[in-house]
Amino acid sequence: MNLFADKIVDFKNASSTEMAHAFVDIAFLDTALTYLLDEQWLHKDQELAEIVTSLFARELASLDHLRSQLDLSSKKSIRAAQAEALKTQEDLLLFIKIRADQEQKIFLREALQKMSGLFSFETLLQNERKVKNEHLGFSLYRTFDGLDKIFDLDYEADIGMKQDLAVKERLYEGAGVGVQSGYSTVLTALKNLNLKAGDRFIDLGSGYGRVGLVVGLMHPEVDFIGYEYVPHRVDISKHTTERLEMTNHVHFQTQDLSLKEFHIPEAEIYYMYDPFSEETYGHVLSQLIKFSKYRKITIITKGNARGWLLDVVRKEGWLSPQEFDSGNLCLFTSR
Repeated sequence: MNLFADKIVDFKNASSTEMAHAFVDIAFLDTALTYLLDEQWLHKDQELAEIVTSLFARELASLDHLRSQLDLSSKKSIRAAQAEALKTQEDLLLFIKIRADQEQKIFLREALQKMSGLFSFETLLQNERKVKNEHLGFSLYRTFDGLDKIFDLDYEADIGMKQDLAVKERLYEGAGVGVQSGYSTVLTALKNLNLKAGDRFIDLGSGYGRVGLVVGLMHPEVDFIGYEYVPHRVDISKHTTERLEMTNHVHFQTQDLSLKEFHIPEAEIYYMYDPFSEETYGHVLSQLIKFSKYRKITIITKGNARGWLLDVVRKEGWLSPQEFDSGNLCLFTSR
């Protein structure tokens, strides 16, 4: 089986754009084949061929061009295809990683563009299932984490990190990729923001910088600032920003946001992935609420940060949030 037969002769001769599209297809295929096996187990009364036909007509429609190259006649052949997809993805990323930085930048931007479309389709399917009180059987949340290799996001830098007990903030030491917002979260948020040239986007607790790196690639017209308490995470973020030549519009700084003397800059967009203690939430939100009195702002929340902003909505009369992924991602906008 050659998963690249229809578009790529070999890795060495493929363009960065072709490689980006292939990466997204292969990474999605890995998730899709697990989904296919789950559906086969749930619907034992159906023939596997019927299940395959049904899924590729709807949920897996974007992979239909690969279907003829796959043997999906049995659980054994599906598992074999999955193993090959995983190996192909690893090889592809290795070939991209040895290319010039500008070629890697093209690869990343093209992959993110295609991923954005898939996440939009996933949201559509989730909403359709929700109306029927059903659950979508697959999630693309961690499907494309392989991109971290191209971004040089080394989560092992957290190994051995010890939190000072006097520090109240949630540093998520040893959390690895879990310290980062998923690509689906960032791209879904960007899809639903009306970003304009000159807008400022601030990440309050930027971790290893995934949000800023994605914003920088997708919206070079936007000024991004990421504040992070842990210095080695900021160093890694800055390294990739410099390598991809985005230092004019993407900035990362080591900062304790709980310090009373530090004042958050004004911006159109703020992002929070549940990073603070109760005391710091109060300090940070009081500044953002002050801004909202004389300018319109949007606060994107991921995870439990949502609860703090719902309280702001009630007290300040903000608009009800746009919710995605069952409220795990929310966009709150002041009036």
